[in-house]
Amino acid sequence: MRIGSGEGFWSPIVWAILALGVLAIGFAIWLQGRRTYKRGTEQEEPFLSGERLPEGAGVGATHLYWGFAEALKPLLMRLGAFHSGFLGDYVGWLLVLLVISILVVMLG
Repeated sequence: MRIGSGEGFWSPIVWAILALGVLAIGFAIWLQGRRTYKRGTEQEEPFLSGERLPEGAGVGATHLYWGFAEALKPLLMRLGAFHSGFLGDYVGWLLVLLVISILVVMLG
């Protein structure tokens, strides 16, 4: 089945097969994970530098993403060179990316 749009075609069967492929890859990656989690043990407790949290205390946002930041530290350190704190730099990068995006859309 092909659905014409004037700018090409859209095949729902191809997209469904691609979606199933992405799900299969995600499931395969998930299967590679550890099986050491035990429900009902202290593994369910929030970990904050090895300390038990007082009753009713929460974990701050800086701690929620610690694992991602630690895993991506080499990339984040390289990207830190582009982080000047000057608004004009960010506007410049935005304009450069906008021009590149427009060129891709117009020439593609």
